[in-house]
Amino acid sequence: MSDSFLEAIARPEPVPGGGAAAAHGACVGLALLEKIVLVELRRSDIPSESRWQNLHEEVRRSSSTLLQLRDEDGEAYVRFARAKTFGKSADVILEPLKQAIECPIKIMEEAHKGLRLVARAAKHCKGHLLADLLVVCELLQAAIHGTYGIAQANLAVMRDPALHSRYQNKLDQVQGESRELFRSVERDILARAKISKE
Repeated sequence: MSDSFLEAIARPEPVPGGGAAAAHGACVGLALLEKIVLVELRRSDIPSESRWQNLHEEVRRSSSTLLQLRDEDGEAYVRFARAKTFGKSADVILEPLKQAIECPIKIMEEAHKGLRLVARAAKHCKGHLLADLLVVCELLQAAIHGTYGIAQANLAVMRDPALHSRYQNKLDQVQGESRELFRSVERDILARAKISKE
């Protein structure tokens, strides 16, 4: 079976790169979450139907946003690389550089939102689906961790101290909050599934 994005990412070309790969991984996680939600929606009673329907709509929106960011990440990197190659001054590089930092941050934020959706699903889904939810958590957390590294690499080029500090604070905030949320959601799922983490 062919997957055009995987084929593209395997080619020895600059894009798609790590940020796009991380966003794609988050999309895979959300696709699995959508499956879980649809399974629950199919068998839900009338009182719980709206809960799963609302969750389904939010998962679809988040997945669509991540697919868009996956493509935008490559575009942002190309603009940044061109500016570095042909730019004569720091001012010419600044806007493309900001985009190359901000796009990974947006991916992090959307994956963080995905973790919140997992937390909602974990409270009500059937027990046999909890192991799949753990996979969703891992994929989303990996996307957050990976795009943090991408943004950090681009941020290293930033020469404006105030902007550098602002972006670094934002990155650390999103990563810290996501790590805390991941641990909380994972702990709740493991407790419900009665799985001990080694």
